[in-house]
Amino acid sequence: IMNMSQKLALTPPMGWNSWNAFEQKIDEKIIKEIADALVRSGMRDAGYRYLVLDDGWLQKERDSKGILVADPVKFPSGMKAIGDYIHAKGLRFGIYEDRGKLTCQGLAGSYQHEATDMATFASWGVDYLKLDSCYAELNKRLSSDDYSLYRDEIAKTGRPMILSMSDFGNGAWAWGGEKIGQLWRTSYDIYPNMDSVYNCAETSTGGNVTHPAFNGLGQFAGPGHWNDPDMLQVGNLKTDTESRAHFSLWCILAAPLMAGNDLRKMPESVRAILTAKEVIAINQDPRGIQGYKVFKNNGQEVYNKPLADGTTAVLILNKSDKPAAITVPWELIGLMGRQKVRDLWLRKDIGTFEGSFTSPRLAQHEHVLLRIGSRGRPLPAPAPLPVERYTVTKSGVTYLSDLCYIWLSDLCYIWRRGNPPVSGLSARQEPLVLGENFYRKGLGCQGKSVMMYKINGRASRFQATVGLDPSNSPTAEGRFRVMEEDFFGNKMLFDSGKLRPDAPPKPIDIDVTNKGCIMLEFTGDNVLGTWAEARVVSK
Repeated sequence: IMNMSQKLALTPPMGWNSWNAFEQKIDEKIIKEIADALVRSGMRDAGYRYLVLDDGWLQKERDSKGILVADPVKFPSGMKAIGDYIHAKGLRFGIYEDRGKLTCQGLAGSYQHEATDMATFASWGVDYLKLDSCYAELNKRLSSDDYSLYRDEIAKTGRPMILSMSDFGNGAWAWGGEKIGQLWRTSYDIYPNMDSVYNCAETSTGGNVTHPAFNGLGQFAGPGHWNDPDMLQVGNLKTDTESRAHFSLWCILAAPLMAGNDLRKMPESVRAILTAKEVIAINQDPRGIQGYKVFKNNGQEVYNKPLADGTTAVLILNKSDKPAAITVPWELIGLMGRQKVRDLWLRKDIGTFEGSFTSPRLAQHEHVLLRIGSRGRPLPAPAPLPVERYTVTKSGVTYLSDLCYIWLSDLCYIWRRGNPPVSGLSARQEPLVLGENFYRKGLGCQGKSVMMYKINGRASRFQATVGLDPSNSPTAEGRFRVMEEDFFGNKMLFDSGKLRPDAPPKPIDIDVTNKGCIMLEFTGDNVLGTWAEARVVSK
């Protein structure tokens, strides 16, 4: 078992979580059989050390002393005994709780019992805590404050526990997640189909939740703090090809590998995927670089992940239903000349190639995972997006339309006079119009749209003029709100109330002193809303 002098999760955590296979239908017998299967299958020795009980292990009411109680029907021996069984197998014990008043399944949550629960978990020998966020908006605490409270209470116990922050992908990388826990969700829940798998992956490596200029969230992750696109559905998908594509993506993204299939009846083909030594090595590479896209075209994608030994891992993936052979020029991955290529699924060297490599013809979800190059000096890491591109670094006025949003939900576009929008819905380039005034910069949204900007405690005022675009129907209604950090905190800084197109534009001038992030929300059913000249002012 770990000691406090060790830093946790220097490589992405590996283990098994009960939810994807069993949801809340877990019991003592199942968990012991899973522990046995982790050992028998070779998964423990392949690196899967954390056995995590998700929601459903506890009952709704605490005991007379306010202590959490395991469901006595499901777990008659109690959690300490389960932890002892797991530890005796050479595994580590993980458990689930929720920072709200109830768990997602309506059982006893941890709100206002934080110190007691962390001490209880320590006494049970817990090594890993998955902390969910159902009902957390009722806490009226910022997520950064809420999760920090658990971090501090864990530290007081003297027992190291990985803290897995399950906040539905609401921007932990923006508000300081790396200083709080070891992994944070970038997505909503994953389901056993490839659309869900690819969507969850995109939250970590694409433009789904961050500005495209970031090329994913890799610059916010590394040893000790990881982007988590949710648990694995390997073995729960339709085919082994889909499971291999899923596993390859999570490995090249340096994502936590938390298996979620029923290990007791796992076919050999699935076991072979989950224990593929050379593929896992890409995920567990000590350099900790998250793979990033170097090519994307009509469902054809190439990811690159420079490794500690001087080679680089490359995933060539065809998401499209149109078969394709995909070429990777060496300059895309920082190499040149003749390079050795090894196929990690075939476990064999496939030759030396000059200038590029072309995959076989790949059908939908087919892919190749390669290690390219020779051992030596590590290749350069991808350049992070400069901080001045996405946060406030200067005194005076900073227009939000000149910054890259750091988190995005729903459909948004950024609109500036004389330039097409940076992303999204409209190619309109004329000046913004509200009432009788023209504005040269601003943010435009359609429908429910949410954008988070990192102002880094540098700004004192947020100012804008808001209103509905004159092209809307006369009966259209929209609403503008500004919040601190994220939804869970309920820290409302501004609320326009419902507006119609004929309403006069509303000015905003609010205090944002010492705020780390602000979130701009617009709601309206297919309604166009405008944040004209949205800006922060710094001293």
